[in-house]
Amino acid sequence: MGMTTIGLQPTTVMQAGPWVASAMNLEWPKDRTSVLEYINKIRNLWYNSYAQYKLFDNVFHCICPGSFPLECGRGCSGAAACYQAVTIPPDVASVEAAWASGDPLKIRSRWREAQVGVDTQALPRVEITKMGETFVTERDLKRFSILQVYTEREEDNDKKMLVQIITDDRQTITLEFKLNGDGWTKSTKWARKILSVVLPPDLKGAVTLAQDDGYELSVYEPSDKVPHYTRYRIAASCCPASVLIQGTKKFVDVYFDHDLVEIGDRLIIEAGARYFKFGERSNDPRDLSRAQTDISTMGQLIEGLASRHRGNAVQDQNPFRGSGNTRKSGLPGYSWR
Repeated sequence: MGMTTIGLQPTTVMQAGPWVASAMNLEWPKDRTSVLEYINKIRNLWYNSYAQYKLFDNVFHCICPGSFPLECGRGCSGAAACYQAVTIPPDVASVEAAWASGDPLKIRSRWREAQVGVDTQALPRVEITKMGETFVTERDLKRFSILQVYTEREEDNDKKMLVQIITDDRQTITLEFKLNGDGWTKSTKWARKILSVVLPPDLKGAVTLAQDDGYELSVYEPSDKVPHYTRYRIAASCCPASVLIQGTKKFVDVYFDHDLVEIGDRLIIEAGARYFKFGERSNDPRDLSRAQTDISTMGQLIEGLASRHRGNAVQDQNPFRGSGNTRKSGLPGYSWR
């Protein structure tokens, strides 16, 4: 289950297009392709300014944890070790906060796992750790299996999807699937592990990757050209039925007139357009200086808009900011120098 509240006074491509075109001396919709390119570049600036503005961090998902086999975790007795984890959905770039049954979960970085190991028994109850490995499917193979793919759009017929696997006899090969909107396309090789997936560059609809028994491993959206997922391992002593995560939104290009542009303030959009007009399309020192003025103006306007939407809400301060912490941490795996 997912829920997202998008941006600050969002608008649509149909509304933002004429503003960008006017600021760049282009015509809408005649120069639609060029205007769309700059709309996406402006949005990319907003997303990459996350450390400064903290924008688009309001994507929420309620996820049921799954059980996954621990890589190289089979003991001498032959029993496979498993861990509990949540796979982060593809529209989330990173996790800002997480809760289980209303209790906040401490979020540990992948560095900690390398220092203290992957034995979840040693972790506190309410804690999740970002795994160092990324994964190409939302769910792991349950067994060695033939793979099959399904596409939902007839426009994607005959396009090629590449899947690199380790076979049941431990060979690394690349499977080529020819998409077929009328049904499933199956491989002829058994897979023990999936290493990578590459989707067609002009994909129009979603593609499903599954085992031969119908067990779905992932449903890929057209924007996921080279899919990869992040997982967060849950402490073994914490066994929630579901985990609520708050994430930062992943950047995806907009295209259609009804697609959302996250900030709908005209002055902000026009300042971003002028930054590219003068900074990208000219080498004149005066134009480059003007571009820096425009991007500075855009930043000030974003800060003002965010502040107005925040209102008089009290923002808690970081307790470690501005004061030296002289205590030694009692947490295993950490040390202060």
